Amino acid sequence: MVAGERSSGKSGVKGAVWPMAMRAKASAAAVMSLAAIGVLGLLAPALGLEPAGAEKPAPAAPVAYGPPRELARLADPEITESSGLACSRVNDGVFWTHNDSGSTPRVFAFNSQGESVGTFEISGAHAEDWEDMASFKQGKNGFLVIGDVGDNNLVRKDYAIYLVPEPVLPPKAKGIRATLKALPAIRFTYEDGPHNCESVGIDPTEKAIYLVSKTPNPVCKVYVLPLPTKGPARGLVAKAIATLSIPTTTAMDISPDGLRAVVLTYGDAYEYARAPKEKWADAFGRPPRRLAMPGRAQGESICYGPDGKTLYLTSEKIPVPLLEVPMASADTGSAAK
Repeated sequence: MVAGERSSGKSGVKGAVWPMAMRAKASAAAVMSLAAIGVLGLLAPALGLEPAGAEKPAPAAPVAYGPPRELARLADPEITESSGLACSRVNDGVFWTHNDSGSTPRVFAFNSQGESVGTFEISGAHAEDWEDMASFKQGKNGFLVIGDVGDNNLVRKDYAIYLVPEPVLPPKAKGIRATLKALPAIRFTYEDGPHNCESVGIDPTEKAIYLVSKTPNPVCKVYVLPLPTKGPARGLVAKAIATLSIPTTTAMDISPDGLRAVVLTYGDAYEYARAPKEKWADAFGRPPRRLAMPGRAQGESICYGPDGKTLYLTSEKIPVPLLEVPMASADTGSAAK
């Protein structure tokens, strides 16, 4: 063969080798890229990432409510300013309340007919300005949450949350007098200075306490505290997670499933819903649903019932009513029985 042909042959061999090498490298890079994508996909939930185009879970569906109604008037004359309200998590048909500032550290149990079930002194607790309460269940045990968080003059050095194991009461009990022992106080401050607060809720699904500040202006903040799991809790700092446009907040509650939060004013209430595993900071960042509440004389308490939907309220004025905002019947739109 002539020289030109030999040169062409060698060139052809060399030209065949290089594309093969390049293809091998490209294949290896593609495999590594796919592996990286696979690892990222596995890590995405932990990193808070979502695949492109993935639809976010929808918040809990809004509840259709029927007309509010008065269930009873509280018979216990010692309940003079029902400032907080909680539904029992271990005693069917039982509610808990406490008086406003100036009272002794005690809580009252009553039933849906307004009859007194019992009065319970709380040892290991101090009542400087109790403003709200809540309840939750951990395993088979129920707990009451009492918020000593009032501070009208913004002068307190710190605030306290008391957790009290809820007693299992005898069926149809009435007129009990007993003492309950609070767990060591959860003492805390706010990251941005003192605040007046009348709204305390607990989310048992993420073991966190939520507080909403009370201001005369239609702007308030939501703060979060971790729920301590071991030993006394002192020196905790409540951190702000959201700003709300709600005037004069007086109470709040979080549903047992952790999907709804209701914030009360002297007039109506505002409900925030979230999707499972969604952060409350995101849910509080959306416009709330406004719920019409029945008229009350200085109403400063609200709670969800065991179903996490029905709402209950009382008032700080005598006679103290027990009010219910029930779910509507699907076929008539009236209150469900």
